[in-house]
Amino acid sequence: MAKSSHPNPYFLEAASIDWGTDGVPRADTYGDIYFSQESGIHESRHVFLIHNQLTERWKTLDTQQSGRFTIIETGFGTGLNFLLAWQLWQSLAPSNWQLHFISVEKHPLHPADLRRAHAYWPELTHLASILQHNYPPLLPGQHRRMLNSAQVCLDLLFGDALECLPALLDSPSPSSPRSQTSPLDRPPCVDAWFLDGFSPASNPDMWHDTLFSCMGALSDTGTTFATFTSAGFVKRGLRGQGFAIEKVTGYGRKREMLRGTFKNQSDADAPKPETVAVPWHRPSAASAVNSAIVIGAGLAGCSTARALAQRGIKVTVIERNTPASGASGNPQGVLYTKLSPAPGDLNQFTLTSFLHALAHYRERLASGVIEGELCGVLQLANSKKDAVQFDQLKNLLADQDWLQFLSGDELEKVSGVALNGQAFYYPNAGWLSPPSVCNADLDHPNIRLITHCEGVSLSNAENGQWCVLDDKGQSIVDADAVIVANSNDALQFSQTQHLPIKPIRGQLSYLNESDLTQIPQCVICHEGYLAPPIAGKLCIGASFTLRDSDTALRECDHGLNLAQLKAISPNLLKSTASALDGRASLRCSSSDYLPIVGAAPIVADYAKNYAALGKDARLCIDTAASNYPKLYINVAHGSRGLTSTPVCAELLASYICGEVRPLPRHLCEALSPARFTMRRIIRNQKI
Repeated sequence: MAKSSHPNPYFLEAASIDWGTDGVPRADTYGDIYFSQESGIHESRHVFLIHNQLTERWKTLDTQQSGRFTIIETGFGTGLNFLLAWQLWQSLAPSNWQLHFISVEKHPLHPADLRRAHAYWPELTHLASILQHNYPPLLPGQHRRMLNSAQVCLDLLFGDALECLPALLDSPSPSSPRSQTSPLDRPPCVDAWFLDGFSPASNPDMWHDTLFSCMGALSDTGTTFATFTSAGFVKRGLRGQGFAIEKVTGYGRKREMLRGTFKNQSDADAPKPETVAVPWHRPSAASAVNSAIVIGAGLAGCSTARALAQRGIKVTVIERNTPASGASGNPQGVLYTKLSPAPGDLNQFTLTSFLHALAHYRERLASGVIEGELCGVLQLANSKKDAVQFDQLKNLLADQDWLQFLSGDELEKVSGVALNGQAFYYPNAGWLSPPSVCNADLDHPNIRLITHCEGVSLSNAENGQWCVLDDKGQSIVDADAVIVANSNDALQFSQTQHLPIKPIRGQLSYLNESDLTQIPQCVICHEGYLAPPIAGKLCIGASFTLRDSDTALRECDHGLNLAQLKAISPNLLKSTASALDGRASLRCSSSDYLPIVGAAPIVADYAKNYAALGKDARLCIDTAASNYPKLYINVAHGSRGLTSTPVCAELLASYICGEVRPLPRHLCEALSPARFTMRRIIRNQKI
């Protein structure tokens, strides 16, 4: 979710559409039409596809080198421009390239209106049905959807363009304008702009210097744009940012339109994106990455390896045991989130990652690539605090189809188990087999797996290559980049030993299905969780023990798991029930319960460069982040690794490959490994 001053952090004003007697959709707010019923497709092709020269450019993409073509659109509307670009991409682009389509929409359509609009275009029916199936809930924020087996990456930004677009930029530095930086130190680049949305006369707020300055910051030499308008102030704003402008024939009754190409020669007085007082978050790779090492083959490591491999990077995964042998080895993991009525980075990230994960796993489950069942998740509101939040969230999240608020008899109807009280119900969630997810992620021709091998130190050679060394100081493998994703063991490396992570012991207990009087039809989360049986066996748990690194099974923890089960439904467990077996492992959590994802900071440099913040936290310090070149971290996913790792893998891949990120900047900062050091500096605490 984008940061908002609205008292409801989940508030989003959806489009109000008047379909009229002629069947043409009109936006009540702007008094303008979404498309012409007679010529909507032809007009979109003429304005955006033809005048961005997409056919010519896509025919010449390198078939030997993987790549990504990025388009940003203002005004997603019905998705027509996206569908037409996708259709053209399918017919022209090589399979080793990905289309990244980013679109901002302040007032997204309700799903019913989207389906009604798509019915006008029979030739787009197949692609439109995929879009409808993957259309995000109407919630503010940045929603990533991977389509066509990840050949198309769609980022829908629901919110004001003047807030969403600046949030795509890394912290800009006033002394480092784009023209003075090396190409690899620049922000991610956009290849083409679709300036759509309603006309400047109908929607003057969007056509603003902030839009034009973001276009300048996100473009590079050769970036194109096209727009249906020919308004003079649009032309002047874009020309000032460094675009060469051309006025050409419009479509139909529109005599003229604008198109242009970025020449990277902006006016000296042209507006620039708002700078950040302390640009400590700039994690992009210092040079191109063709090979990478991922240390750890749990959910974090495997998902990261997969995201990089899909981008053409050769990845070596090192695992001291076998894949999913740690906390990711549990037979059933729950795909869920925990909501809060209050805004905040933790709440925003957990919801964003949950919605991303639902879409991420759904297609893989349907194809049989991974094991699990999206049978629904029922989360009981057990405590007084939970009950208060239940009422608050019920008011804040009315009319959402991904979340239901149940009570009384509804609980047993959904779960198959006699339950009391109230519960949040996530109908599209469920349980997955984490080992099957890890193994599926590793199944890629660009991934090599080395098992029963432990890297204990990292060395950065003079040629810029990272080398992972064993306990004898011998090289295991080297590569351009390293991603540390080995959970609590990240503390063994000198470069990451400062991380405030902690192990949390958790023990599962296994029962026979016959030990219960009622069989759960969905996952039931309480103090622990109960999932539907697999082959007559049940998995319950898990215990939660801090400051305990022992993974031996304990009868007392089996007793605790059984007691928690009795507490949710007194007659559920038969008197003869006992644990058959179990599994204990160590979760990895951070001090603020958010994952740690991003570039590895050089702590001593941070302490020196930003020391003055300890005396005045409001100071402006124009010094960019000092990070170990091409060394990254992905740990501390706690008990929600299934939910958080897919979007975090995409985030790391965007850093390493210089792409537009899947999360707004403030959430990237909230996940950054350097956040703890910055807090200690500002609080004037010892580093």
